[in-house]
Amino acid sequence: MLVRTVSALLLTTAAAVAAPGGATSADRSELKRSCTGDYFTYCGDLEPDSPEVQACFRQNKAKLSPNCQSAISAYTKGQKRG
Repeated sequence: MLVRTVSALLLTTAAAVAAPGGATSADRSELKRSCTGDYFTYCGDLEPDSPEVQACFRQNKAKLSPNCQSAISAYTKGQKRG
C-alpha cells in the first residue's frame, strides 16, 4: 500500500506543480524523495491520485519543506524545457 501511495504521490505531485512536458527521471525521483513527507504531513488523509491532493499541495505551497519546494521548482523547470 505504501509503495502505491508513494508512486501515486509522484504522479499527483507532478500534475499539481507542472503542465505536461518532459522533466527528467532524476527530477521525478527527487520530487518523490523530497515531497513524500510533505504529502503525509499536509495531504495524507487524501487519496493519492485525487484532484484534492493537487489542490492540497497548491494550498500548502508556502508550508512545504525547502527540499520539496526545490524539487517542485526543478521539476517545473524540466517541464518547461521539455
